[in-house]
Formats: sequence, C-alpha cells, structure tokens
Amino acid sequence: MLNPTVPYFYLMLYLVVLYVRPHEYVPALMNLPLQPVLLVGAFLFWLARQDKQFKVSQFWLLPVLTVLMALSVAFTGWFGGAQKVLSDFIPVVMLFYMVATSTDSLQRLRQVFFVLSCCVMVIAVHGIDQLQRGIGWTGAELSQGTRITYLGFLNDPNDLSMALVMVLPMLVYLSQGAGFIKRWFWRIGAGAVVYAVYLTNSRGSVLALAAMLGLYGVMRYGVVKSVIVLPTLLLPILLFGPSRMSNMSASEDSAEGRVHAWYEGVQLLLMRPLFGVGKGQFVEHHGLTAHNSYVLAFAELGLVGYYFWLANIVLCWLMLSAIVRGPEQTAPAPTDLQAPPPPPWVEVRRSALTLWYGYLGGLVSAFFLSRSYVVILYLHVALIVAVHQLARRHYPGLAPVTLGQRPGRMLGMALGTVFGMWILTRVLLAFGG
Repeated sequence: MLNPTVPYFYLMLYLVVLYVRPHEYVPALMNLPLQPVLLVGAFLFWLARQDKQFKVSQFWLLPVLTVLMALSVAFTGWFGGAQKVLSDFIPVVMLFYMVATSTDSLQRLRQVFFVLSCCVMVIAVHGIDQLQRGIGWTGAELSQGTRITYLGFLNDPNDLSMALVMVLPMLVYLSQGAGFIKRWFWRIGAGAVVYAVYLTNSRGSVLALAAMLGLYGVMRYGVVKSVIVLPTLLLPILLFGPSRMSNMSASEDSAEGRVHAWYEGVQLLLMRPLFGVGKGQFVEHHGLTAHNSYVLAFAELGLVGYYFWLANIVLCWLMLSAIVRGPEQTAPAPTDLQAPPPPPWVEVRRSALTLWYGYLGGLVSAFFLSRSYVVILYLHVALIVAVHQLARRHYPGLAPVTLGQRPGRMLGMALGTVFGMWILTRVLLAFGG
C-alpha cells in the first residue's frame, strides 16, 4: 500500500501554493503550472491509497451539487458555460475529497492548522507592508487606496478578510499548550492576522469576528452570563472597527445596493424557480453581484441546487455541534492491543470547537459576500468532515449526521431561508426608502 505520507506532503504543498501563490511573483516559478501540477499529483497519489472512508453525506452531496451547477447553466442554453463550470469547480471537489479523507488523525489536523496558519501570517505581514509602501512584495496594490489585498482569489479585500477570519482560530489553537516561544509566536501571529482583518476595512468580517466572540462567550460563560460579558468583549470592535462601520445603514449607498441585489435575487428565483438563472449568471441579469452567498446560490441554482448547497452547509454545522455540545463520548474497549490508542475526547472536542469558530466566521462573512463556491469554504467543509469521521471512527457512540435523517426539515429550511431573505429585503427597502 502506498505510504499515506506521500500524497499528504503534496497536498500540504498545494495548500501553500493555493494561499501564498509564489508562482505569481517569484521569478523562478512564474509561468510554471505549479498549482495544477501539485493538485493533480496529490490526487493521483491519493487515488493509490487504499485507506479512504466515505461515510458522510457530503461525499455524494458535493458531486451532485457540481452536476446541478453545470445543469443550471446548460438549461439556459449555454452548453459551453456548463463545461466551464465543471472545469472551474472540479478542482475544488478534488481538494475536498483529499482533505476530508487524508486528514485522518489529530496530528494531521494539527498539521493542516499549522500550514494554513503560516500561510495567513505571511499574507497578513504582506498586507501590513503593503499599507506602508502602497504595493506589496507580490506586486499587489491597495484597493481604493487604503484597503489591503493579496493575489489570486484573495485579491479582493473582502475575500481576503474572510480567509483570515476563518483561519484565525487555528492560530489560537496552536498557541494553547505550546512552550513559551511557540505560544507567543502564534499569539503574535494571531494579532497580526486580526490587524490585517482591520486593514481590509471589511464590515462583514468585523461582524464575523463579533459573531465568533459571541460564540466564545456562550461556550465559556453560558447564555445568561454572556449577555453581561459580551458587551465588554465587543466594545473594542465598535470603537476601533473599520471606518465604514459608522456608515452602515440601510440607506447608505453600499448597503442599499446590497439590499437591492438581495431583492433581485429573490425575483430571479421566482423567474426560474427550479434550476435558477445559471451559475455565474447573476451579474448578467442585475449588473452587480448578489453580495450574499445564500442569495447567490438560490438565484443561480434554483431551489433544486440550493437544497443541496444548503444541505452541505447545514450538515457541517450539525456535525460540529454534535461533537462540541453533545455528551462526552467513551471509546470502546480495544480489540487489537497493538492498535494506537484513540485520541482523547477532550482533544477531539477542542479541534471541532476551533473549526466551529472559523466556520461561523466564514458563514457570517459569506452573508455579505458572493462566495457560494469559493475554495476556502469547501476546504473548511472538508476539515469538518474529517474531524467528524475521525470522532465517529474512535467513538462510535457519537450519532451520525446525514441528510437522510432530515430531508423534509432541510427542504423547510431551504424554503424558509428564501422567504426570510424576501421579508428582510422588503423591510430594509422600506426602512431605507
């Protein structure tokens, strides 16, 4: 059997290239197909592995969603666009499968945390340097003269801040239980990432940080005590948050444009309710993007595609909740005395809680961004699937979380979120007008 370290090494290299993108500014690497070569190489090695588990719904949900994305475009009559959808999203699916099945131990999960944390620290330092010089060492320039950016899929300040927010809890995780030097290395890195989020001047990600602090308060102090504690935790965000926070209202130009886009998304769904207007086609109907990942998904994919998209999102939330908020699990007596001992439940829970903080931050950021299909979201989904499969393998008493258990409730949630967005837009438009 192929040594599982080999594909995992390629996979970690691919994550570094995906985030840091050295092939876009290092002269010796420029014009080399570094990213696709690493992805294909890691995937081929991964295929040769025999020890792969596919025991959760996401392993079939994501391929179905991919097909529905392509069909949403094909049903508009643009078959070439359907092929492009597949070529763009299949790499995301490949990454999901590799991460979800290869991250099969807490040691490997910690290695992913380490790699992603180092990547975002490099990006954060780049942003701080970029602010001072106006242009980073990558050649990336400031957006609107003040907001930091990076390369590739992180070239927009809002996308950049979302990526930083989702990885931030991993730095905090790495700082816990480490020695003095390592502990302060990760703490300083976390501080640099928070400062970089501030430099993106992204209101959505500041709200995401506030939501993460809210979850921390509830988990640490309980619901009742957190009502008293949270105002103190959130006060620095209100005082030192982005300058645009003070202008956030339903009538402010940027906010009003978002609300109109949300309303238009509901109208597009009513126009093509089953399969939507086609992935990537929202701007063809409205001129601007939806500024909301949930609206973008149901407008472009219709109720059929949105059902599977939302199911993927909700099931991950339930998986983390089952580990973090469920009863403590006890591992069964080992049948193989030579098998390695199961990881302590407290460590499994701590890893899941770390992912929960980042996932919440990503979902809140996604509410204000059109990032329904972005790779960082599905990378996080893959890590959630990995930790849930790891927990179920060692602690079979943990209840499974599948779509088959709740198809009707998921349909009600899909319809309810669409109706909720329609009500919200009507109220905001009335308030803003």
